[in-house]
Amino acid sequence: MIAHLESIHIDMWDVVENGNHIPYDNELNEIPRSQWTEEQKPIFLLNSKAQNIMLCSLSEEEYTKVKRNKLSLLTRKYEVFSMEEGKDIQSMYRLFQTIFNELRSQGKTYDNYDHIELFFRSLSRKWKPWVAVLRALKNLDSMSLEE
Repeated sequence: MIAHLESIHIDMWDVVENGNHIPYDNELNEIPRSQWTEEQKPIFLLNSKAQNIMLCSLSEEEYTKVKRNKLSLLTRKYEVFSMEEGKDIQSMYRLFQTIFNELRSQGKTYDNYDHIELFFRSLSRKWKPWVAVLRALKNLDSMSLEE
């Protein structure tokens, strides 16, 4: 498989070993596709090509195993998510939403209340007073995380 992928592009196996190359700015925020440079586009294209080759080479049974493992990994990332020291809340929110959206794309859903509760629990101590105020003033069942 390594030889096959490298025969298509010398850096393609690196994508498999190191994961997708997603362009980020200096503050580690994901750059929207519409703002990618001409240098970033071909690198990301390697992601798609490598995924396509790998998926086409799997049997249905193996594909199901891979999908289950990916879902399990994403579920774990979501459930143990916590705010990293020194990170601002916007960066944390974007990362949280990215994990949530990946889960949704795999067919896994959480109700809004659970989603908000998990986000609140993942916040650092300095945000706990704000969380208490929001819980007192808002109905979490009808509140969106963006609020």
